[in-house]
Parts: sequence; C-alpha cells; structure tokens
Amino acid sequence: MNATLVRLRRVLVMVPWLLEHPGVSVEEVARRFEVTPNEVLDDLDVLGYCGLPGYGGGDLIEASVSGGQVVVRMAEFFSRPLAISMREGLSLLLAARAARDSGVLADFEALSTAIEKLETHLGAEAAVPVAMDLRTEGEDHLAQLWPLVSDPRVVNLRYWSPTRDEVTDRAVEPWTVRSVGGAWYLQGFCRRAQHQRSFRLDRIQALEVTSERAPAPPDHVPPPLYRPSDDDPQVVIDVQPHAAWVGDHVVLDDREVTDDGWTRLSFRTAGLDWAVSLLMRLGRSARVVRPPALVDRWLEQAGAIRDAYP
Repeated sequence: MNATLVRLRRVLVMVPWLLEHPGVSVEEVARRFEVTPNEVLDDLDVLGYCGLPGYGGGDLIEASVSGGQVVVRMAEFFSRPLAISMREGLSLLLAARAARDSGVLADFEALSTAIEKLETHLGAEAAVPVAMDLRTEGEDHLAQLWPLVSDPRVVNLRYWSPTRDEVTDRAVEPWTVRSVGGAWYLQGFCRRAQHQRSFRLDRIQALEVTSERAPAPPDHVPPPLYRPSDDDPQVVIDVQPHAAWVGDHVVLDDREVTDDGWTRLSFRTAGLDWAVSLLMRLGRSARVVRPPALVDRWLEQAGAIRDAYP
C-alpha cells in the first residue's frame, strides 16, 4: 500500500479517537498511531481541508494545537459508530477464528464472546464453511517466545540477516512478539548490537530460552518495520518506469521524473547493504546517483557474484 493510502486510513481512524480524547498531547497521539510528532502535525494540517460537501464556513473540520494539546472541532459526523461491510466483517471473523484456533492464546474467553457477536451480526454469511491454512515459517518458535512477554527471560538466537547475508549468535532481552504484514517478529534489546532490534521468526535458525531474567520492556515498543532517522545514510537512485514500484516499498524523501523519463527516488536506509541487495534485484533498471560508496559496494557485490559463476 502506498504512503498516501496509509495516511488516509490513519487520519480516518485518528479523527474519531481525537474526538473521544480532547486535549490529548501531540506526543500521545504519535505513540497511539505509531508515527512521529511531525507526522501528527502534518495530518492535522490536512484535516483543515476536509469536511462535508459545501466546504464553506462550518463545513470544514477545525484542528488546532495549543500548548502541545490537540483539539478537533466541527467533526461530530465522525463520532457516529462505524458500520463494517460484509467483507470487513467476514475478514474480521476469519482472523478472530484463526487467532482462537492457533493455540497461542492461553485464555480466549473474551475473543470467543466477540466471535459469537460477530456471527450473530453477520447472520447466515458467518456459517459459510471456509478452510484456511495460515501457517507461516517460524511460527513454531511462538510457543517458546509467547510466555516471555509476561515473564521476560534472555533468549539466545542464531539469526540469519538477509541484508548482510550472515548468520550471527545473539543474546536478546525480549520485549514483545507481534505479527506485521504476514510475518512474526520478536522485538527486544540485542546485547550484541547494544540497541533495540526486531528479529523475523522465520530467520531464526536456533533458539534457546535461558533462565536469566530480562529487564522489563519499555512502556512504548516501536513497530518492527524500519523507520528512517536523520543519522541513516541517504540513497538517491534512478529507476526505469517499469521499476518505479520501488517507490511504494520505501519511505521516500523525494520522487521526481528526470529529463530522460527515469524516476529519481530519494530515501534513507539503515545500511548500504540493504540498498545493494535492492540494486542487485533491479539490475540494469536502476542507476546510482549517490552516495559514491554505494556504487563501490554494488560493483564489489556484482564482482563477487560474477567470480562465483565463471
């Protein structure tokens, strides 16, 4: 999903929540929706152009920030309960059933009650038999990792990193286990890196739960997917039109079309190794603008592959 649709979905959910929490701080909104405070301010700025048809005085949403507190007015139509469609209801029902039957939850009484209410709401459609296979690689580690959320113990991992194509041994203080985009992640403090890290369960080659108690996790655990920072290296590449899909899979700083019809993408990356792996996939469909170090790494990797296949 591209960044515009992600933002639209966030704003549509954010407005009713803000109406229920008048005067909430910008920082708390950022934590609730897992974005930065600057992104919250940008979203609030967009709200000033949204409202009911007519778009005149009294039709547009009013959003203001005073003393770091957010107030939204003229958006009472968002306070009405959302009605889910049949497709949304069935998707929610199937996900709830899968969670109940996964064996991961020790107590699912509340979930079972919610399932019964959904089935009543959906009526006959809920009785349609559906066979699902939701198993994913790495989920066999869940039985060991799930109890660590409430009883943290240090975990020893043997982990394969695709960006570096290397296997390392890690001691991790676990914080949480969550599923994002169809993949399970263990998040915690990595003693080897001396920093927070996210580990995809399907890349864990060996796992051992030790008897050593781990410190309690922080109050706010960031999402496992990469979020760029100013300290990360910036990459600028040009891609041919058929490869412009890359722009929907990175957090872009800028996008423009060059004079020769290529698309110039600017983004940040946690490490140049990841950018090299992306360029290897794109082949002749991409060219590096900067940094020069990326060109050197790209040529070095290409040379190693060429030498491996004489």
